[in-house]
Amino acid sequence: MINCTYYRLAEYKIIEGEVGHIWWETHSGFCAVKMGRCFVNGSILFIEPGQTSEENGFLKGEFLDQLNRLPKWEKTKYYSTSFNIVKCKVDQNIKPSSANNQLFKPLKQSDVSYRLGQFEIIEQMDGKILWKSYSGRWTIKVGTCYVDGNILLFGRGEPEKTNIIKKVFLERLSLLPVWGKTKFLCHNYTLYSCKTNEICFDIDESVVSINGENDTDADKIRPLQIESNKKPKTATGIFTQNYLKTLWSFLSILVFFVFKVLFWLLLIVLKVLKLFIEGCALRGKRLLKRL
Repeated sequence: MINCTYYRLAEYKIIEGEVGHIWWETHSGFCAVKMGRCFVNGSILFIEPGQTSEENGFLKGEFLDQLNRLPKWEKTKYYSTSFNIVKCKVDQNIKPSSANNQLFKPLKQSDVSYRLGQFEIIEQMDGKILWKSYSGRWTIKVGTCYVDGNILLFGRGEPEKTNIIKKVFLERLSLLPVWGKTKFLCHNYTLYSCKTNEICFDIDESVVSINGENDTDADKIRPLQIESNKKPKTATGIFTQNYLKTLWSFLSILVFFVFKVLFWLLLIVLKVLKLFIEGCALRGKRLLKRL
């Protein structure tokens, strides 16, 4: 039997195994739960897509009662249920160019620019990181990046006017060194606070890990596999199965008893109705004799 530690996070039950594996569970319909895999990277708990199972199900009220008795998850500041993490790849189709690089200087002389696909990553002297991409005619988008664990997270971008056309932007981009400080990037995600469960649009830079620190699960980021989402049975799951079987047997007996009572009540009603009709007929005969 695996020894697990259970936590509460919003309406999720977070289950941490002995060797660091993490799963999640949440209620999903009548006597069914949805379960899947989690992983921690930096200050974020990433909750992967899961699958529904009726094997170890609870009634919703029972599930929430059990959930409220668990300690709150406090091992990360944020969690994400919707994200797209990909490996940092270089666009091999962009060839180096000898074009003039005067139009593509960093924001300051001390800033350092890198290339990541069609994005320019700008590392500023004060430690802040910006991303820049060409978004339309005479328009670029600029936003903030955050390095958390081994993932480069893209913040929201704002449009800015430029006097550079897209071709020139990409040519200048090809001259920059490749970004290699993280293995993964993520620019489509929704982040929630573990404390308030509210959506966070910006990350607190005081809690994010730098240059891969605390990135214990970064190497575990890989394509999803259904088998990996299945967690071993625990004592709680076995108890729940037995409880549901007992509940089902009790409900079956109760339904049978109710039907039996209704049947006897119907017989009594029919007998009373028969006596009433016979009494009316007898009175009718007596009345006819008097006439």
